[in-house]
Amino acid sequence: MLKDMTIKTGDAKAGRRPSIKYAVLVLAAITGLVLAYVLTVPGLLADARYFSSAAQSHGDQNEETRKKILDWMAENSAMPDHILAKIYNAAALTGNRDLILAICLVESNFNPVAESDRGAIGLMGIMPGVWMKELKKQGIIKQRDDLYRVSVNIAAGAHVFTTYLEETNDIRKALIRYVGGAPWYAEKVMEAQKQIRLAEYAARVD
Repeated sequence: MLKDMTIKTGDAKAGRRPSIKYAVLVLAAITGLVLAYVLTVPGLLADARYFSSAAQSHGDQNEETRKKILDWMAENSAMPDHILAKIYNAAALTGNRDLILAICLVESNFNPVAESDRGAIGLMGIMPGVWMKELKKQGIIKQRDDLYRVSVNIAAGAHVFTTYLEETNDIRKALIRYVGGAPWYAEKVMEAQKQIRLAEYAARVD
């Protein structure tokens, strides 16, 4: 009985060998066809190189844009480069980078610990007396001092501005409400935003 089982096992192993060889041959044939196609279709390899190059170029352009805007920020602020970089990164996360940076310039000259005579705090001039409860409810801040942190202040300012924008459906009107009713403020912010876009354009044409 043991002898019979040994023979049957050996036969089964022998039966699998042709199947393995067949699979290897099929795989080799498919690989050959793919290589032949790549080599014979005009421009296929060139296209692959183009898309790779285009992706690299886009990344370089983004980095150049970032550099140009950071240079513009440095020209308008005495803050050190690492602080300006944090502000830029936080503004970029809002999806409305240029406008947020423009508000930061007008409100604080990119100073995270700025305070106005009216009690507005930080980069985007948040009024804790007006917005503290709402910002806590939204989970943006836990306490007043959080508004001195770059990322938190920008998240808070973006929320405040978005609230006014949803109510007015007009950027200029939202900016006027953001500052408490001064029309000149909207003009100043929009001029700063224009300067940022000019810096971005300069990065594209360089």
